[in-house]
Amino acid sequence: MIETIKKYPEMCEEATKLTEGVTVPDYKFNNIIVCGVGGSAIGGDLLKDLLRDKIMIPIEVSRGYHLPAYADKDTLIFCVSYSGNTEETLSQFVDAIEKKCKIIGITSNGKLKEWCDRFNLPCILIPQGYQSRSALPYLFFSMLVCLQKLKSIELTKEIDESIRTLREINVSNTKKIVSSLKGSIPVIYASNEFSAVAKRLKTQFNENSKVPAKYDIFPELNHNEIVGYQNKILNKNSYIIILRDKDEPKEIKTRIEISKKLIKDKVKGIKEIWVKGKSKLSKMMSLMFIGDVLSYELAALNRVDPEKTENISILKKKLEKKINLVEKLEKKLTNFSV
Repeated sequence: MIETIKKYPEMCEEATKLTEGVTVPDYKFNNIIVCGVGGSAIGGDLLKDLLRDKIMIPIEVSRGYHLPAYADKDTLIFCVSYSGNTEETLSQFVDAIEKKCKIIGITSNGKLKEWCDRFNLPCILIPQGYQSRSALPYLFFSMLVCLQKLKSIELTKEIDESIRTLREINVSNTKKIVSSLKGSIPVIYASNEFSAVAKRLKTQFNENSKVPAKYDIFPELNHNEIVGYQNKILNKNSYIIILRDKDEPKEIKTRIEISKKLIKDKVKGIKEIWVKGKSKLSKMMSLMFIGDVLSYELAALNRVDPEKTENISILKKKLEKKINLVEKLEKKLTNFSV
């Protein structure tokens, strides 16, 4: 799967071309909800962080079975499921149909593609053969291009720069970090600007490296998490990774430096990963790229298969056997006209 990461620049580029070829209705909307779970949802978190200071409407990521109560005909819904068969996302799709929301599907196939076709809804069809978490460049960039087509944002230069930046990254230094992580619990810290990237790295350590991990953000962690390091014994296996930006505000830089001094003798170690590129999109994508490489290299060091997620597979099978929700949703859809 490490070869897939090396293809991220090409995947981002292909995602823009695929989405540009899809006709999106001239939707008018007052808010955006990204529906998904796991690797299919993290693109929504990245979208929210990226557009925080670029767009005047709220963006929410909905990871459950149902849409929030405020969702209505003025809500743009991105239903994102790489497999197309994720029951939580399909359940929210049915909610969106019922509430007459504006819907755009993003998937590789499955029920989501079938249902979008049934209701004549735009659907971005991305390549099959990936793990959903590895397909993030397709899932994320598809949403960016859709919003450009809807004239909500203009990020053409940023998209081009981020692809160039990814191509230029040298990840040789990750070897030093990953050797320190063996036998440790990774703890990722970042400013609020990169909270989604920190969350992404945490989940990649979980799924690829098969280790517990956690994340938190500045300045919030200085009001609670920092106190936990007063207990040295409980933190002896924690290894801190801080995501840094040379352009970070002075107040954030100062908080990070003081925090490092407070905890350095209480943890196994501290490493910093610095952003690449100039635009916020490039910075986010560079951190994500480096973080993904770290998770796969740690998987190799731990001698585990980064592709297998056995506990998730077991859980899905048991849920399907006991609930069989998709069949119930299929029946519910018949109540709505095309």
